[in-house]
Amino acid sequence: MSPFRTLLPSTERKSPLKLLKTLSSRPAFSGTILLLLSFSAALPTLVAAQPFTVPVDVALRIRLDDTLTSIDSQPGDPFSSTVVAQGPYQGARVYGHITSIDPSGRLTGHTEMVLQFDRLIMPDGRTARIHAEIIQLYHAPSGETVGVENAILSGSKGRSTAIGTGIGAGAGALFGALFGGGKGAAIGSIVGGGAGLGTTAFRGSAKITLPSGLEMMIQITN
Repeated sequence: MSPFRTLLPSTERKSPLKLLKTLSSRPAFSGTILLLLSFSAALPTLVAAQPFTVPVDVALRIRLDDTLTSIDSQPGDPFSSTVVAQGPYQGARVYGHITSIDPSGRLTGHTEMVLQFDRLIMPDGRTARIHAEIIQLYHAPSGETVGVENAILSGSKGRSTAIGTGIGAGAGALFGALFGGGKGAAIGSIVGGGAGLGTTAFRGSAKITLPSGLEMMIQITN
């Protein structure tokens, strides 16, 4: 016999709706329902609070959710990505930020953008702090490559031009004549001319563009 059949008059035993209304009006029953509802609502939080780490050396193929460029982005800007490779981390979100953007240098010519990966959030809400390095970029639109310490290098360099890094032959001869007469002028001309030989420098930034949807491989380091 159902235990609820003894709780109500026989005239109400055939109505489930009336049975629920009557039981819910009783303090003990209402308290049990509230407790169950509270426990159910807390389950996602309890799951997310469980200790969770991603083992070192795990490789994750991720797809950028945001577009990052060396022109429009700034150090400190956050970005997100999604793990696309099949496996236990598929669908997880990886979050990070830009740590630095260095425009084309005078000697190397390559613009550098450094990314840092901060955390991984699983679809069920579990969160892990991560550090990772970029192993490979896939189909970078402008030929970007991976440098050292998570630096992404522009595929091209800034415009090159030959510039003089010294005082020049004429100026060298003048100073040589002032301090050493005719012989000093000759020596100054040679030294000044050598110092004035063209040196390749790069002016203007070579742009880095990492569009939304770009995929890269990262590896957990610690």
